[in-house]
Amino acid sequence: MSGFFRIDGPFYKFGMIVYYLMVTNFLWVIFSIPLFTIGASTTALFYVMGKVVRDEDISTFKDYWKSFKMNFKQGTFIWLIMVAVFFVLYVNIRNVSLMGNMAKFIYPMQIAVLIELLIISVYVFPLLSRYNMTIRNIFKMSFFLGNKHIFSTITCVASLVAIYYLFSKVPGLFILIFVSSYALVSYYIINRVFQKYFPDKKKEELEE
Repeated sequence: MSGFFRIDGPFYKFGMIVYYLMVTNFLWVIFSIPLFTIGASTTALFYVMGKVVRDEDISTFKDYWKSFKMNFKQGTFIWLIMVAVFFVLYVNIRNVSLMGNMAKFIYPMQIAVLIELLIISVYVFPLLSRYNMTIRNIFKMSFFLGNKHIFSTITCVASLVAIYYLFSKVPGLFILIFVSSYALVSYYIINRVFQKYFPDKKKEELEE
């Protein structure tokens, strides 16, 4: 029983995971306040959660901040692209009735693009947090992985829905660890996919 409370025991490890979830969720909220920074802050969140999944040494704020700075330009650009595309799709779908006879062809196409964008969104920020890639290659790889490993993609989306439903019943948990909990669960799933394609390649560690 004494081993349960040791520094390498399950109780301590569980406590540290809860700590990482709370701190990174707080950091994500703060760094996302300007809205246009959501891409960079989400990338930083996945970076820290990736280290949790791989059981690496973590300095929560230091790791988060360094990833935020390193990936700020790419993360912000990717986020703005996705927001713009989502907005265009939203407007098109809302106004599909104005397209006349073309609506029956255009509407399914818009829905298909929306689904693909949702699939891509599962992978873009975890990829950016872990690997050195151009923005174009991040989108291409996200498209490939999301469709090739559709079961993992669906599992990530299902986990988001499940976590949202569960935490919505407990408002305190929702505020404290909702986003970070999804990042942790989804990265655990996605990391297995990553290891099949580039197990030995990773972004240069964010250390001075």
